[in-house]
Amino acid sequence: MFRLLRWLQCRLTARRPVRPGAPAGAVAVERREWLPAIRTLPQGTLAVAIGDVHGRADLLAALHGEIAALAATLRPREAHLVHLGDLVDRGPGSIAAMRLARAGVKGMAAVTLIGNHEERMFSVLETPDPVEMESWLGYGGRTVLAEAGIDPDGDWRGPLREALGEDLLEWARANPRSHRVGDVLFVHAGIDPAKPLSRQDPKDLVWIRKPFTESPGPYDEGVAVIHGHSPVKMLDLSHPHRIDLDTAAYSSGKLTALAIFEDRMQVLQAVGPPR
Repeated sequence: MFRLLRWLQCRLTARRPVRPGAPAGAVAVERREWLPAIRTLPQGTLAVAIGDVHGRADLLAALHGEIAALAATLRPREAHLVHLGDLVDRGPGSIAAMRLARAGVKGMAAVTLIGNHEERMFSVLETPDPVEMESWLGYGGRTVLAEAGIDPDGDWRGPLREALGEDLLEWARANPRSHRVGDVLFVHAGIDPAKPLSRQDPKDLVWIRKPFTESPGPYDEGVAVIHGHSPVKMLDLSHPHRIDLDTAAYSSGKLTALAIFEDRMQVLQAVGPPR
């Protein structure tokens, strides 16, 4: 009954519309009702995770503003901001999204995880394999080149590295594949439910879908897994051991975050025009 109530509450909370007179394309941000947390964090601890951005820097900027306001209200002793990966590809603002993630939110320890789209972009920048390069372009990479004003039919690897800048690339390559706060584990794709946490394959953390998404859990050490990677049309909070925050922001216009503060959690969502 509790799981059913939590599921219904997530779906029935009304969205706040864009304010009257706002320009076309404006982004509205909503906070849903507080619910019991999937796992309780230590006293005074706030952890906020943001799902797959995929170039929707407009939504990410709005969500960062709302998260800053939330943190200012809660005044936690310890605050974590976790971007779950896949900042790049598909949407029009991949490079801008990377810069926003790197800047984070004032007063919060920002962590950005490597997603499979970042991993593939790093691969083509480092290894000039024509098949991989063409695959990345079809995978959403053309929008990254368009953002940088680079011709995809030319020699684009050098110009793209220059557009990104070595500082941003070094930061992105050094990002971790997981982050843990108490009994909450943040990863991009998921984990192998058959393995202990200490023996997870780094590739699974970035790429896995099945068997993770079909697993009823529980997972090793009793953690709850907050992840993205597998797009969902509607957020589902009914699973007792995992929450998927990938709401296909690049096409749906909905970028979703989950805030966990001590023993409660709240969904935040930036809503803008679909692309």
